[in-house]
Amino acid sequence: MEAWKTYTPDGRMLEVEYANGDWVAVCEGERAVGASARAAIMAAIGPEPTAFGTSEPSLAAWVAEHAAQLEAEAEAG
Repeated sequence: MEAWKTYTPDGRMLEVEYANGDWVAVCEGERAVGASARAAIMAAIGPEPTAFGTSEPSLAAWVAEHAAQLEAEAEAG
């Protein structure tokens, strides 16, 4: 799987890839490896900021949605 790149809702660059059975996420120089995309992303981005705006989804919800999509794509192929 080629590295997937996007920006977090708070504007940070995030790269995620699946290689050799591990998920690897990199956000602003912080690299994390996890058994799931969600675990790797959460470890790389760190804790959710305290003020996120009422119309924005929570960072945890955003991560869950994108991690599920990435894992489904990795399983498909």
